[in-house]
Amino acid sequence: MNEVKRASRFRNARGWLFVLPGLLFHIFAVAIPAVLSLYLPFTEWNGLSMPKFNGLDNFKQLIHDSIVGTAFLNNIKWALFWVTIPTIFAFFLAYLLNKIKRWQTVYQSIYFSTSIITVTVAGQIWLWLYNPFSGMNFYLDKAGVGFIDIPGLTIPSLSIFFVLIADMWKGFGGNVVWLLAAMTQNDKSLEEAAKLDGAGRFRIIWNVILPQLRPTLVIVTMLTVLNSFGAFEMVYVMTGGGPAHATETLSTYYYVLSTTGRQAGYGSMVALLQTFIAVVLIGAYGYLRKKKGWDV
Repeated sequence: MNEVKRASRFRNARGWLFVLPGLLFHIFAVAIPAVLSLYLPFTEWNGLSMPKFNGLDNFKQLIHDSIVGTAFLNNIKWALFWVTIPTIFAFFLAYLLNKIKRWQTVYQSIYFSTSIITVTVAGQIWLWLYNPFSGMNFYLDKAGVGFIDIPGLTIPSLSIFFVLIADMWKGFGGNVVWLLAAMTQNDKSLEEAAKLDGAGRFRIIWNVILPQLRPTLVIVTMLTVLNSFGAFEMVYVMTGGGPAHATETLSTYYYVLSTTGRQAGYGSMVALLQTFIAVVLIGAYGYLRKKKGWDV
């Protein structure tokens, strides 16, 4: 019996030896930073010296910070844009691709190709297109249609939408693939029955195809909204949050605060706000899924 217990303990110890490297990495790379992220927002810290606890001072600064309000509004604009125009556009492209029997894979690759381009390259491409001296306006002027002026990033109030167009070009192909994959799983007999009953194309899309795509649309919308409140790469590459914070998002703002701004403590408070928003969104989705039947 003692030998059996000894062998069992040896097997358990050997298992812990295999688990230990990954466990230690998780503790130092995930668990400890997660705990610190709950403490640092309540400190005065420049990212280099030792953090000093300052209570709710950062929270008070957050409430009165107009840039946070602008960044939060831009994140909302980002979410509203992505759950409407790119999603609708991706749906209709997926619908058309689903009707194509030849070269469907080729078309899928074409639409998805922009998604594999790095954000840095995509951002530079669109910066060149928006350049008033060498971009689209230059070629429109040479073509004799200079009256069509594309403001690009020159007007602060419109710059966020032109960054969104660039981000849409970069990323909407993923939604096309998601929706096309879901459409291939739809029950084709329902569409055939609707056609026999005299239903038009729009009626079939609205009453037959969309209800079957609801689980996919729900998860795509949820992921889109979460990603929108973490928008960083395209904004940082194209504008850095400018001009005059017009394209600032919560992510770009706390990044600048934590690096060049030397306000890592306050930046952590902005990041904590972003985490709180994500928790609220996930909680709202969980409620809708449980109470309203939004199954996926």
